[in-house]
Amino acid sequence: MVDANRIIELMEKTDYEFFGLRKDDFNYNVGDSCNISHQLFQDPMYDDEDELIYPYCEDGIYQGYYDAGELNGTSAIEIDSEDTLEIINKKIKDMSMYFGNNLYLIAGNDYKYGNDYNEIIISGATVVEKLI
Repeated sequence: MVDANRIIELMEKTDYEFFGLRKDDFNYNVGDSCNISHQLFQDPMYDDEDELIYPYCEDGIYQGYYDAGELNGTSAIEIDSEDTLEIINKKIKDMSMYFGNNLYLIAGNDYKYGNDYNEIIISGATVVEKLI
């Protein structure tokens, strides 16, 4: 079980401004730079000539999705320094919708909002802690 108090403690000990929860099959160590995420779509998109805009991935880690290419960072569910323990615990529970065997607290100093609910894209993301 992931401890929300531990997440708050870790956030207070670093100089990073923005934090997120990241589920991933990749095995990171604390201090590692995170891989860049891709913009994936479940449904195809077509241009005006009815041509597929993004390629469908038939194998690999993006199998079953349409890959719109690399994002400007690593996607995560935002953890804000003002989040309460209840909110953090809900976000931890919400991570079950994502694939991956490992759960990380990642951080950086620049971000953009992503397409998913509570998603942020952290530029230059670093692993703060492996939570699971």
